Amino acid sequence: MRALTYEKHGDARDGVVKKVFDPRPGPGQIVVRVVAAALNPIDWKIVEGRFPFLVFPRKPFVPGWEAAGLIEAMDSRVSGFQIGEEVLVSTGPAAGAVAEKLVVSALHVANKPAGLSFEEAAAVPMAGQTALQGLRDVAGLRAGQRLLVNGAGGGVGTFAVQIGKILGAHVTAVASASKDEMLAGLGADTLLDYRKTDFTKAREEWDVVFDVVPNRSFGECSRVLSHEGVYVTSLPGAGPSFASLGVSFRAPFGFRKRCQWVMLKPRGEDLAQLVSWVEAGKLKPVVGKVVPLDQAAWALSDLSAGHATGKTVIRIA
Repeated sequence: MRALTYEKHGDARDGVVKKVFDPRPGPGQIVVRVVAAALNPIDWKIVEGRFPFLVFPRKPFVPGWEAAGLIEAMDSRVSGFQIGEEVLVSTGPAAGAVAEKLVVSALHVANKPAGLSFEEAAAVPMAGQTALQGLRDVAGLRAGQRLLVNGAGGGVGTFAVQIGKILGAHVTAVASASKDEMLAGLGADTLLDYRKTDFTKAREEWDVVFDVVPNRSFGECSRVLSHEGVYVTSLPGAGPSFASLGVSFRAPFGFRKRCQWVMLKPRGEDLAQLVSWVEAGKLKPVVGKVVPLDQAAWALSDLSAGHATGKTVIRIA
């Protein structure tokens, strides 16, 4: 099979599409013939070595944490699926989705909604689960609360706007004005153009600030958090860790604002929840760009520049 491969950390444009060994299913695993795979910021950050604690799990490294395709083979002990079924999958840190075939745990596989194209389905698993876990589990977002999504026009952001509405929140979407129509269509209640308005200096308060760009610090965002508000970032690291530690020292003095971060944990039940919302018409994946496998390295490099609308998807077959 062919796959987008990297032998060392560096420029995302250095990726090479070449033949690698076909995967075989291990215990509890399924082999998927990939039709489309979606890219995420973490892909280019791993390739460039931005996360010292996230090294290539194996070489050559094949990026991609989510895909859609057809089941080609599976372990005899796997039940609930059939050869040839259309599915969407989440790989987790093992990655490997930007390839003609992918092996993944059956626990991270769900049937593809009939109303979605393979490109749309590939855009759901990682970004959707990150938004769901960030808002529901980490932030504890509740109906009636006020949510601000910084970076609302990207992959995770477009899901966060919609999931925020599903959970009953008033949603403020921060993005460029060119994305206003799209975000309003996804349900955003208030639209802020980051080029004209610095939300950290606003006279409003939000119960949750979900920074999915992420380009604002907890210190900046704490100014606009409610008394017990939560700042959630999609970029774990020293900054959020120190901020969280600082919060713990201030808690005995009445400081109730919190700094948290979300790290995706692929879960079958969360993937099933996203699929059910899609089938009910409550959730819609936004695909901004579709490119062929031979252009995947350049697409990954373009993604690192930011400003993407929805998800960038690689058409494999």
